[in-house]
Amino acid sequence: MRDWIGGIAAWLSQGVNCAILRGSPDMTVSARCYVSRRLPRWRTAYRIINRIVFWQKDHCKISFQSDILYANRVLSILKQSPDHL
Repeated sequence: MRDWIGGIAAWLSQGVNCAILRGSPDMTVSARCYVSRRLPRWRTAYRIINRIVFWQKDHCKISFQSDILYANRVLSILKQSPDHL
């Protein structure tokens, strides 16, 4: 159940990043905050999100790393079975 809720939260975050913030549909708002944290507005959002998700040390960085790990898993599967392309 917890994984399902996390999946829905990630899906919503990706939707907000894409539809409202005009970002990549494959990146969560948290991951985008981590990537763009050197820009003033994104730095503020980065700090706010990390305070909201206080139980994780640097939630935005963890979110970014999670996106990278998932992308690497997908690429690995595609390399093993190129007929999926």
